[in-house]
Amino acid sequence: TQALNRCNLSLRVEMIRRVAVDQVCFALPVLEGKTEDARAFFRELETQRKSDYAASEQRINITKESWYVQPTPQGDLLLAYIESPDFANALREFSQSQDEFDQWFKQRVAEVTSVDLNYPPPGPLSEQLSSYEANLA
Repeated sequence: TQALNRCNLSLRVEMIRRVAVDQVCFALPVLEGKTEDARAFFRELETQRKSDYAASEQRINITKESWYVQPTPQGDLLLAYIESPDFANALREFSQSQDEFDQWFKQRVAEVTSVDLNYPPPGPLSEQLSSYEANLA
């Protein structure tokens, strides 16, 4: 679908604290009139569903996940940033999961973006142009 074609995926593997971590960033177009529904979804995720969310992330080996709403002249985007030691495996496990929470999450994403995460979006990798990380050692 058009939403899938506009979805950008970025995958970068680097050493962070001597552990290889996949860093993934992607954008999903929010359906017109669904931005407040997206906010409500993530409010629920951060409150009533927080422990289920944590259990799901731990089960599929996601170590960090952040979501943002980005307004643009063409419409709002949901931006996701994800870190995992093996993102390809995490995505495969999540897309195939029949877990109640995972099914709820995928349904809510589909309601606000029309993207079905049971079938991960295809698309070219985004090009990373710059990166900075403070040396905390």
